[in-house]
Amino acid sequence: MMKMRSRGLFVWLYFFVTGIALSLVLSGLLIVAQSSPTMAVSSSVPTVEFGGTRVPSWQSISFDRLPPIASSGSYHASSDIISQLGYDPSRSWTKGQKPEEYLALGDFQDSFSLENFDLDTISQIVGLDLDSVSLASLGLMPFQTLQSLVDGIESLAEFPIREVLPVQDLIEQAVGRVNVHQTIGEFLERAPHLGELAFADLPLDEYALRDIPNLDITPIERFKDWQRTLIGDIPGLSQVPFSDFPNPPAAVGDGVGIVDVVFGAAEQQRQRTISGSTLEGFEVSCEAGCAHVELSGTESILGRQWVSGKYQETRGGFGVLAAVNGGKEPVGRHLFGDAFKVVLWDMDETTGTATSAMFFRMCQRGIPDLGCTPYFIGPLPFMTYQEMDSIFLGQLEAGDPSVVSTPTQVAISEMQAISSSEFQPNSKPSTSASVKSRVGNSFVSSESLSSFLPPTLSCSNQYQDVVLDALAVSLSQIEGDYDTVGVFTCDSRGRCGRGLGAMQFMSYRDDVRSKILAKSGGKEFLEGLDQGESVSQEQLLYYFSPVDQQDLFEADARYLIDAASQETDPKTGDYFTDNRLLERIAQMHFGGVAVPIDSPATDIHQKYSVQSYGSQVARNYQQVIYSMGCN
Repeated sequence: MMKMRSRGLFVWLYFFVTGIALSLVLSGLLIVAQSSPTMAVSSSVPTVEFGGTRVPSWQSISFDRLPPIASSGSYHASSDIISQLGYDPSRSWTKGQKPEEYLALGDFQDSFSLENFDLDTISQIVGLDLDSVSLASLGLMPFQTLQSLVDGIESLAEFPIREVLPVQDLIEQAVGRVNVHQTIGEFLERAPHLGELAFADLPLDEYALRDIPNLDITPIERFKDWQRTLIGDIPGLSQVPFSDFPNPPAAVGDGVGIVDVVFGAAEQQRQRTISGSTLEGFEVSCEAGCAHVELSGTESILGRQWVSGKYQETRGGFGVLAAVNGGKEPVGRHLFGDAFKVVLWDMDETTGTATSAMFFRMCQRGIPDLGCTPYFIGPLPFMTYQEMDSIFLGQLEAGDPSVVSTPTQVAISEMQAISSSEFQPNSKPSTSASVKSRVGNSFVSSESLSSFLPPTLSCSNQYQDVVLDALAVSLSQIEGDYDTVGVFTCDSRGRCGRGLGAMQFMSYRDDVRSKILAKSGGKEFLEGLDQGESVSQEQLLYYFSPVDQQDLFEADARYLIDAASQETDPKTGDYFTDNRLLERIAQMHFGGVAVPIDSPATDIHQKYSVQSYGSQVARNYQQVIYSMGCN
């Protein structure tokens, strides 16, 4: 159904004219009649018809046929993760690269199960002549030791050394001449310590893949560290159609809707969404900067919104790796399984066009099991829709509409631009044209919108070599968002209140109360807080805005940095510096300036001790610094 754009709520009127049922929408004084959906969906990937719409043709799609990534990015592993894995899983990608150049086998362990492939199967699918492939072309080989290869390839231990040229050369390179008539297994029984000989020490390009018996029929998962191997480093794998994968992508559900109207960043207060994440569900609400597509179709779809992940993000991932990218991923849907996420991206109101994109993640399962990152590797151009096009929606899952997404920097920038262009200081803005944000039972005009927007991160905002914005993000990754309201609790001095905002500043603090009292109605708001009354996210953002929170944080941070840098680190006998300084600053934020150094004491939630809280914030800080591009 075709509708006009409105900045407010849609009012539906149903009536009959000359015996024909029309569905009309009232938006101001504009009324538009019903139209029919089309399947004229354009796409960056081949498509086929499915249930009255278009979906990807997986038989015609392989990694090397996917579009290049449209944005550069990176992941910098912490020293803790590197020590757990025994190698550095850090990764980077550059705009224009193909996915096989930066995606690894382990990223799809829980989805495509690519590790079940062997080289012989791959070669048969893509018509690859393995006789012409060198051993260096197999990206698994530099990770292998003599023992790991014997453990992985069935019956390799039974072969005489002289029949496996790379093995013979590896051994003789290390120990000189040996009895090459003995089997590899016999050799390792006599000299088990030589099982650590690494094939990375050989010039692998001088050997053929066939020089190692049965290597081609051994499943990839039997090789050491197979998870870290890039897709492009397995001969032929990037050319395998997705439909031939051990666990190919398939449509999840059969829901189909119509792209009714495309909306930009000026939209707000959207609670009937179908977008989100596996972690937060797929009814994540949006409060501001809600660029989206409004849908029509069946009763369960009519009037619902799919919000753009370019403008809104939410929590994603699981395990240790869930902290990557600040724990956030673009809102979207899993239409074809967990291998990638489908995200609506660019929204063009003028042309009524919405693009979509694919986002991938990194995973490290097994031992150790570090989980998976949020879906933050992207965007890869996917499918494009015009108003009145049909669109595949998959399975419409129930979610929690009380969960609210976070505006991205793109959304913030566009809201600020709209605010500055539409607000006139001496005039009363109209309801339909101005940018508004619902706070409690009142509206806040675009004049004050900037006070509700989080600040832009900057590497130059430093104090004593600590990047304050990075420290703020590192703490908020544990504490919450600007609209987070903590539980009601009392301290040992009998002061009662709630933790408020991204830093969970306690509401009984004098500086917090001063900020709140400066707002109209602040006194009554504090009285309710002191009595343990519940507080809405909207109320918190009004009475204790992100700007208020940031002001207090920076004052607090400078004080804590000064205090921590004057203390002696018991581990070194010198003043706290570098990473240990960050740990101590975080410990003071967590337990107060006088809290004992590296204390095992915990708070009421018993999730973190003083020591573990400090360590986690320091790890977060290093990742944030890297992602911000600070030197």
